[in-house]
Amino acid sequence: MERLSQFQIKVIFIFASVILISLSVFSYLRINSLLKSSEMLNHTNIVKLELESIFSRIKDADSEQRGYVLTKDLAYINQFNSTIREIRKRQKRLEMLTSDNYSQQKNLEALNVLIEKRIVHMNAVLKDVKADQTLKIKKERWLVARAIMTGLRQQTDKMVNEEQFLMKLRTKSLVKETALTPLFTISLIIGSILILILSYYGISKELKISNTLKSDLENKNETLDLMNKELESFTYISSHDLQEPLRKIQTFVTRIIDSEFENLSSNSKTYLIKTNESANRMQALIRDLLAYSRLKTEIFPVQITNLRFIVEEVKSTLEEEIHEKNVQVSLSGEKNVKIILSQFRQLLTNLISNSIKFADDSRQLQISIDNKLVKGNETGIKNFNPESSYSKITVSDNGIGFDPEYKDRIFEVFQRLHNDMNYKGTGIGLAIVKKIVENHNGFITADGKIGESATFTIYLPA
Repeated sequence: MERLSQFQIKVIFIFASVILISLSVFSYLRINSLLKSSEMLNHTNIVKLELESIFSRIKDADSEQRGYVLTKDLAYINQFNSTIREIRKRQKRLEMLTSDNYSQQKNLEALNVLIEKRIVHMNAVLKDVKADQTLKIKKERWLVARAIMTGLRQQTDKMVNEEQFLMKLRTKSLVKETALTPLFTISLIIGSILILILSYYGISKELKISNTLKSDLENKNETLDLMNKELESFTYISSHDLQEPLRKIQTFVTRIIDSEFENLSSNSKTYLIKTNESANRMQALIRDLLAYSRLKTEIFPVQITNLRFIVEEVKSTLEEEIHEKNVQVSLSGEKNVKIILSQFRQLLTNLISNSIKFADDSRQLQISIDNKLVKGNETGIKNFNPESSYSKITVSDNGIGFDPEYKDRIFEVFQRLHNDMNYKGTGIGLAIVKKIVENHNGFITADGKIGESATFTIYLPA
């Protein structure tokens, strides 16, 4: 079952997001357009109603004027004035409603002129009648009024017809938007459902693969743990089983050297000495193998310890070698370290022994140990927390050094950079050092210059 890569998942997610956002935007635009079309259609109807209402109010005012002329009842005057005020209000409203239509604004100007002319004419008639209660209005004045009303009717019809034309256009637009909006909405719903289904399928597939991989990993871990236990058991038992015949060899060789050495030929003495040296090397190798094996299984508590105390213990353990080589060991920096005491003691013992082993006989060997606190972001190590504190412990010497090309190889088991018989060793010492550092959740690096120096830098959580 092929698993989707992180890049593919990102591409699918972005593609799905773009589709959903696009559909949402289009649906929003369609709904917005539908609402706008509906509003415009409603606006047209309102304009038509206002036009009809104004013309109707003018007719009412005309009737009220005639009523007063015939009856001389002041109630008609009051109604007339109220109607005129209502006409003024509706004129202003109509002006606002047509503010976005230049053509209708021009038509409204013409309509307002006629309205004003009709109101002036009616006020003149009322004024004359008020002045002379017996006055009879001449036919000519009524004909003028009729002509103005005819003009008002025509101008009103003109504006209504234009609104009617706009209504047809806006009705078409509304019908179109009404048809398109559900399509986009349905597309959005279908698109969302499809993306949801595909997402569910993709996530289910990933979960299935993850569960399969997790199960395989657990099985492999169990198998690996079993193999490690078997290997450790085999190493431990084999080492113990090897030591018994080795001790017998050493015992017999020692007896021969003690009792029969002088009676042996020159070649036999040489062979016997080489046999004894080989047995001693084998014993050292088995001892180191056992130490390395125990580091993989034993768990010890971490504690804060005085570094000088450990250095003095190691110097005491290696007193003979230090005295023989006239080694100078110096310590500087922070006093305390957070360590597994027994393991760190072994670490320092191995590093100092390594420096003594590869000393330059032409000068006094000087071993410098320095301890200081640094932040994770100062170490350059990716796995470290940038804000956490770490102990940076450097062990450097002025021995024969090594080629920096092999700075990683020297920590591998059975790897030796110097095969000369003058530099004895099992090839496990620095591998043990690295394993101890890993047990502390730390990191170790090495740097060297041929014929000049070697420096080991250890970082441990503080």
